[in-house]
Amino acid sequence: MKKQIYAFAVLSASLLLVACEGDDGVNGLDGVDGINSLIAIRDIPKGDADCPGGGTAVDSGLDTNRNDILDPDEVTATEVLECLVVRIRALHASPDAPTVNISIDGAEALSDVDYTEGTGFVPVGRRFTVMVEANLPGDTTATVYDQELWLQYNTDLTFIATGYLAANAGLPLVYDVWRDPWMWDERITPDFFRLQIVHAAPSAPGVDVYVTAFDADLANEAPINGVGMPLSFFGFTWEPIEVLAGDYRIRITPAGDAETVVFDSGETPLTFLAGADLTIVAVDNVKPGPALVQLVVMDDTEANTLYDINTPASVVAAHMSPDAPNVDLLADVIGTEEDEALLLARDVGYSQFCNLWVGAPGAYTVSVVDTDDNATVAHTIPFDVLKGDEYASIVSGFLADGVTPDITDFTLASDTRSVFTEGKLRITHASPSTGAVDLYFVPDGTIIGDVDPTFPAVPFGGDTTQLSIAPGVYDVYVTAAGSNDPVFEEQDALFEGGEVLDVIARDPFGAEVGPQVTVLDYNAVPGEEGHIAPCPVPAE
Repeated sequence: MKKQIYAFAVLSASLLLVACEGDDGVNGLDGVDGINSLIAIRDIPKGDADCPGGGTAVDSGLDTNRNDILDPDEVTATEVLECLVVRIRALHASPDAPTVNISIDGAEALSDVDYTEGTGFVPVGRRFTVMVEANLPGDTTATVYDQELWLQYNTDLTFIATGYLAANAGLPLVYDVWRDPWMWDERITPDFFRLQIVHAAPSAPGVDVYVTAFDADLANEAPINGVGMPLSFFGFTWEPIEVLAGDYRIRITPAGDAETVVFDSGETPLTFLAGADLTIVAVDNVKPGPALVQLVVMDDTEANTLYDINTPASVVAAHMSPDAPNVDLLADVIGTEEDEALLLARDVGYSQFCNLWVGAPGAYTVSVVDTDDNATVAHTIPFDVLKGDEYASIVSGFLADGVTPDITDFTLASDTRSVFTEGKLRITHASPSTGAVDLYFVPDGTIIGDVDPTFPAVPFGGDTTQLSIAPGVYDVYVTAAGSNDPVFEEQDALFEGGEVLDVIARDPFGAEVGPQVTVLDYNAVPGEEGHIAPCPVPAE
């Protein structure tokens, strides 16, 4: 009714807003009529590109032909009074699903949408089809959702794929969060913003969500989802909640336990502006750090990830320099005069590796020093990191003067999220005694003399980048560049999907002969081969 009354008021005003360029003619001369300004109300037909359900608009312009009708070629401005639409947006919230493509009515709307990535609203017809395809290794796809939806006009639909593929026979759970027409049409109160909270984290229990002043004691606060009304997986606040615009802190706790915070937006208050219309979605945290969830904040146009205040950057440090001693890793904060010499790792030996967390955001240099006398072993390694960044840092080469290649580091960006439909593999040449090599990663039983190298002439320090591997059995061969004689081979390597591996070719030591490999397994549990333990540091 509000829109109808508004349109009627404009129509009434149009009877009064007929102006003349000059009643007495040009330059005040008698006998020459002026040109009237006109406005006209018109219906927007269904099927309009901007208002698929139709609506109402007001046109304005000059009656240049003086027929007292605002003809189409005389329109100089248009204001839409009412627009009937169905709007849809999407969010990838399935922690172990690959990237996806989303099509609406057969036309691809989005491609390669990764975990925690979302979209702004896209207008669609009242009746439409949504199809979601998962991207698989080998440039193939599989349809995981294909449904026709039929909604009332002026409905907003948020389409969320969540749940674990591994637990759901290879299909994500899909559910819709929508706003009914009466909610869609409600205007946000001046000086307020509006939000809807969604629990889409399959590993998280029922939770309470607090949106408070920065220094508020949760014991004295009520969760925004309501006291005694916890949000469980697949749950959401049905009615949008209005909150006075300003600075806030978001904290999430297990239901009924205000003392145990599993997500904290942190010390810097979040500023929510008046008029903002937000959907905040809790998803599984797949980044470093102890937080149970991370948040995705969606508005009309985009989606942004909000990390817990304590989310660090992660660096897996690997000692692959065959003549270097055991080492310590020391960090210096760039931008301060003091060399903080923060001890990140202690007594890391050749072929060993470990994981360390670095405070983020931050800019550092990391020195590799001799554990025994603190003498510098390697040049300082720069790290400029953001929350959630992941790297593998491999130090290799020879420490001895005059021996080539010199000791150096290779810092590689990593993506350690496990994906159910594929393995992730990266092979790095870090054997300083070995020249350029050919790498073969081939189906089981392949004769390497019959095929070209998968990666030819890889130099010391080179890598394959992170590969997407289809489930199957494979053989791995390393040969000198241009040779078919393996210097290393691994046959019958089984990939079942979900693996995340860094394979580092290195020099032998002890009784080993010829190039060897060290495998970093990001999914291995303590005690398993390849397990990446926290870097050893002395107890405080």
